[in-house]
Amino acid sequence: MATFNTTVNISPDDVKILKAEGYSLYGFKSVAASGDGSPTVWFHLPAEKLLTSTKITWQEQFQAYNSTSTVAPQVVIEASNTINTDLGELVTIEKGSGNIESTSDGYPGAVSFLNNDTQRFTVGINQLVNGKSNILCAFPILGAGSARVITPITKIALIFSTEKIETATVITKAMSAGAFIDLTGTDSRTVDYAINDGWSAKGGNWLKNFNAFTDLKKLLIENTSSREKALSERSK
Repeated sequence: MATFNTTVNISPDDVKILKAEGYSLYGFKSVAASGDGSPTVWFHLPAEKLLTSTKITWQEQFQAYNSTSTVAPQVVIEASNTINTDLGELVTIEKGSGNIESTSDGYPGAVSFLNNDTQRFTVGINQLVNGKSNILCAFPILGAGSARVITPITKIALIFSTEKIETATVITKAMSAGAFIDLTGTDSRTVDYAINDGWSAKGGNWLKNFNAFTDLKKLLIENTSSREKALSERSK
């Protein structure tokens, strides 16, 4: 099970200011999928837990969920069912009950979903971060054999904000300026944050700054489509 981490370095003076003004650190995770899905708050570090060197650690340990929550801004996704799964597995929503099961019939490198029920659901994946398995995305899925294929990507977004937002909340616009960090080809990154200068990585082109109100759906969700069509056809 691969483990990844990102360390955020902040000066002692800036940590004091962030804590005094109630800034929390919010994290989001990137995926590849098709359809009108949205990122959700993956993790939240409250102001009192900020350090001069704050380390975020996550593993390739996944769960899948289905939900009747609507995918809309500021909605907290509440899972109806959650199940352990892994990359390459197929999560099937059973007809009549809406329960889910995971089998080894999916696409490599992705968590696939197949909805055999006659009800529309919201589906997505959880990933273990800082010791907790939290929802990181939400996608609508129609019934009668519709499919979703969600591929986790080793890219994260970090945002400091004074807003109070729960994990699993759908967020489509950045609450404040943030950093988009690419861990492709590595398992660790170190970044710097200063309250007046923002995010930096000593010139590393794997960090991209983004502004408040940036469209997080465009930033974090890479579009794919052919796999879902093939999966739906395969189930018929």
